[in-house]
Amino acid sequence: MKRSRYVVGGLLLLIGTLLLSESWWKDQLTAWNSQQVTAEIQPKQPETGEFEFSNVEPLSWEQLLTVRNRFHDLPTVGLISIPEIDLELPILYGLDNENLAVGAGTMDPDQRMGTGNYALAGHYTQSPTALFGPLHIIDVGMSIYLTDMTHTFEYEITSLETVPPTRVDVLDPTTEPTITLVTCTFDATERLIVKGHFVNQTPL
Repeated sequence: MKRSRYVVGGLLLLIGTLLLSESWWKDQLTAWNSQQVTAEIQPKQPETGEFEFSNVEPLSWEQLLTVRNRFHDLPTVGLISIPEIDLELPILYGLDNENLAVGAGTMDPDQRMGTGNYALAGHYTQSPTALFGPLHIIDVGMSIYLTDMTHTFEYEITSLETVPPTRVDVLDPTTEPTITLVTCTFDATERLIVKGHFVNQTPL
């Protein structure tokens, strides 16, 4: 009887450990997927995409495992890099759930790097190396670099703001070239908005 209690206790402890570490394993797979897409990036501009933010689903194991078979089919349009927080991700056309499982998604079908309000959305993760998780240690004055693999576009971060999901005005068009990064807060009830202004454009 006492031995069976030890066995049951051990099983419960193992299950608890696995449940607690699930997010860690998910973050590791997410980071690996992003690195694979980044390493083999071939920019393409598809004709159609999903741009309805309300259709974005929480990051799931199914998305992470499915997207591994579609790396070469994903609509990559470039890369985003923020060296000071070790962020480097592929930029993908639209907000498809598979896109957001590996990188940052464009929020408007007509946006272009270096013009207007270039807005990108990404999932928050608990990992400082996966998707937009590193944005929670970002600071004003840091540089953001975008590339379409022909030019590099540099922006300087000017503001960080936490807003309710209803604050869609942060995505409004701008006359001056700006960048807007959007991710969830820790409890997913609000949005972290990172804004930056354009600095320069250089050829690769």
